[in-house]
Amino acid sequence: MKAIKVARAFIIDFITIVAVIYILLSLLTTENGTSLKEILGAGEGVLIIISAALLAGTEVGFRYIRYRRGKQELDLLSQKLNDITEGKKPGHILLEPNDPLYGISRTINRLENRQHDFTKDFTIQQRGYFSLIEYLTIGVMILDQDRKIYMSNHAMSDLMGREMNLQGQIYINEIRTYDLSRMIEAAFSSQEDQHSEIRLDLTGKIVDAHVVYVPVSKHRLLVMVLLYDITELKEIERMQLDFVSNVSHELKTPITAITGFSETLLQGAMEDKKALAEFLAIIHKESLKLTDLVEDILSLARIDANTELNLKEINLREYLTELLKTFKPQLEKKKIKVFLEITETAVVSMDQNKLRHVIDNLIQNAIKYNNFQGKVWVSGTLTETSWSISVRDNGYGISQDKQERIFERFYRIDTSRSRDNGGTGLGLSVVKEYVAAMNGEISLESQVGVGSKFTVKFPIGLNAQKKIL
Repeated sequence: MKAIKVARAFIIDFITIVAVIYILLSLLTTENGTSLKEILGAGEGVLIIISAALLAGTEVGFRYIRYRRGKQELDLLSQKLNDITEGKKPGHILLEPNDPLYGISRTINRLENRQHDFTKDFTIQQRGYFSLIEYLTIGVMILDQDRKIYMSNHAMSDLMGREMNLQGQIYINEIRTYDLSRMIEAAFSSQEDQHSEIRLDLTGKIVDAHVVYVPVSKHRLLVMVLLYDITELKEIERMQLDFVSNVSHELKTPITAITGFSETLLQGAMEDKKALAEFLAIIHKESLKLTDLVEDILSLARIDANTELNLKEINLREYLTELLKTFKPQLEKKKIKVFLEITETAVVSMDQNKLRHVIDNLIQNAIKYNNFQGKVWVSGTLTETSWSISVRDNGYGISQDKQERIFERFYRIDTSRSRDNGGTGLGLSVVKEYVAAMNGEISLESQVGVGSKFTVKFPIGLNAQKKIL
């Protein structure tokens, strides 16, 4: 095809040049009036043909060279535009300023620069968005219009209990929870947001699920799945309900006893001196139980309300000696001996009020659940990073299978014995809460018939003096 075009151009140029030469030879004359045509004579035709052929060939050659060069430049410009549209990074095209395509090449080069800047900015923003989503504490998964996973963050994988950042996978094959899949399908079909509280099958976690329909354009959409873990909130809610239920039950027992015996006395039983003394003793005992219960409940409330630590340096032996004085009547009643195994130089930095609640409860339990003429040991240890106090008794002891629940609110090992000793079931839970508020730990060692040892351990305060306990 190219050969035909070249031949056609050569013939046209040849005929045109022949005609021009012939006309020029006829018009041009010498000084005596003789035309060049007459001078050439017989060689006129041959000369015209040869000259025309040379000129036509030269013209066609130059035109072909320009055509080839222009076509190469156009091909380069076209290829560069294709590379730009495909997101590739072609090099700049450099042309001479006098080249006809110079202006177009500059425009394309500027377009490439703008496209490169735009792509760079978009990539930076995309990385920023993805990084932000990745570090969110809520589970995020984005689905495209083909129901394939576009992206998913780490929190989503943790909630689902398996890797969910599986780009290009159909979501229905990866989500193993029917309720969540149903919500997503409802969002796709109804083109409306969905919201529900569901339990994830694999991990058992309870989540507040939002499925958001996002119309990106007329022919493109996204669906965003947002999962907020509310397992802990639900557990707290359950514990609050249980707490209210247990408090109501525990309050009901002494109140019923006080009300019943007081009504009996008012109805005439007070005339019987023996019954009067017996009933008043019961009312007094139940009122003490009620007072202890209210005090323990208020202690729990105070822990939640006051989380700040008021640190002061205290001499532990002096501090514990003063505390033990308040238990003198109880100790003498059961003839229990206390051994204080802490040196006089033991000084630490601690919140005295919170520590008092902890030690009070532990010593009180060591007395309540001890044998007649039993013993209690209060000792302390110190390391480079922490210090601890232990309260040990040789009382009833706690079986291994019940030690895990001992710090639960309202849990009693032996209900009848606890009630006889005035226990509320809140004492050790109060201790645990106070110890946690002071960034400490509590542990238990116990054996039935041998006794129990409670140890509270605290980190060394910034102002604590490291002296041997």
